[in-house]
Amino acid sequence: MTDAVTRSDGGTAGDVFGAADLPRIIAEWERLSQEEPWHIDPHRYGIDALHETIRAVLDIHVWAGTDAFAAERLVRTAAAHGEQRRMQGASDDALLREYHALRTALWRFLHHSGPRNSATMGALVRVDLAIGIATTVALRGFHRGELPAGTSWESDLRQQVAAVSRHLADQLQAGGRS
Repeated sequence: MTDAVTRSDGGTAGDVFGAADLPRIIAEWERLSQEEPWHIDPHRYGIDALHETIRAVLDIHVWAGTDAFAAERLVRTAAAHGEQRRMQGASDDALLREYHALRTALWRFLHHSGPRNSATMGALVRVDLAIGIATTVALRGFHRGELPAGTSWESDLRQQVAAVSRHLADQLQAGGRS
């Protein structure tokens, strides 16, 4: 059972991350990473794919691994993010630093958003799990061109979605949910 603590924005502690928090989380990530090579020209590369990946990570927090669509969205947005970074000429090392900056931004957000309790810890577990999955899938997207000949990218993504859905359900039902 979660602690029912009211947040300053009217949500409850069980709603540690919400849609209203997304602009603040993205702003913190951008502040942390402003001099890194993944800052892009949206006119040349389109909207930064990490923004959708952050939304997908927060969806995993909200749905606690119970929504197959949320798992599919996480896989597809993270893979697209990795592909976008490769197209931009970033290294896979830069991709790893980017996810580290995202993890740091989320921790800082939680640090400044109120008291820590069992709901906060449950949120951290869910978000950390989702970021770990997103990092792995983004690297697959980054290295998509290195798949063995004859491998279908779409088939590979479907396999990733199924594996991620199972993993999230198993891990979050085993204790990641407060």
